Amino acid sequence: MSLIEKLRDFAGALTSATFAPDDYPSWGYVTYESNMADLKDLWAEIRPKLKKDLDKSEFIDSKLQEAFAAFGAKDKETGQDAILAIYNLDVKTLR
Repeated sequence: MSLIEKLRDFAGALTSATFAPDDYPSWGYVTYESNMADLKDLWAEIRPKLKKDLDKSEFIDSKLQEAFAAFGAKDKETGQDAILAIYNLDVKTLR
């Protein structure tokens, strides 16, 4: 899978990650655990390939950690804000 495809998948996973752990629909196939695992796996594959946006990489690292910690502490708003901050970078355009 190309970097562009991985970035698109990462952006898609971010949109689902705006749910707090208890807000994922029970009828959906995406769960909090699977979505967070996807984010971690995709980011681990994307980050080493980025050459131009290193400052954004560090920002994404910190915001992902912030989101995981916030959701783990049941702080829905902080977790959502961190995820949206990443998404608003227009991650599909990172290089």
